[in-house]
Amino acid sequence: MSLIDLLSWDAFGSGWFWSLVVLQWFWHGAQVLGVPADCLHCKDNAQLPMVINWRAKRRLRSAHRAPLVFLAGLSFLVSVVFILGFVYHIEFCAAVAILVVPEVIIFQLGYRTAQSICAKPLGLEACIKALKTLHLKIYATGAAAIFFAGLFGYGFEVLKP
Repeated sequence: MSLIDLLSWDAFGSGWFWSLVVLQWFWHGAQVLGVPADCLHCKDNAQLPMVINWRAKRRLRSAHRAPLVFLAGLSFLVSVVFILGFVYHIEFCAAVAILVVPEVIIFQLGYRTAQSICAKPLGLEACIKALKTLHLKIYATGAAAIFFAGLFGYGFEVLKP
């Protein structure tokens, strides 16, 4: 397999797509709302409440600072890529949609978790429980994304007309 084969536009059959999928879900498995997942299971968590609150407030601040034009443009691009991929059956756009749509879902889940952490003062155990629940939701989103990538990859590669 040459470098040209790896960079081909056949998204589901190429190495670049599956490398990005592995990298994307490795990253999301390693951290939750910016807090390393290993810290949620350790016994020495003296600094953990401060880190969790700081990361939650930072997520809320970044979401509130996003200009409306940027959000509208991003929504438009995601919608166009989704329509081109799954209505018009353009394989590259379908692959990009499978990479981008879970990121939007995870951002929304993280935003809601950050809101619940910052809205009322939670104890350390409640914060850790909220982050572990978010981590499980991220895993479920990743499993669904990989399942659909395999399903659509089969449809685009094997069942090609």
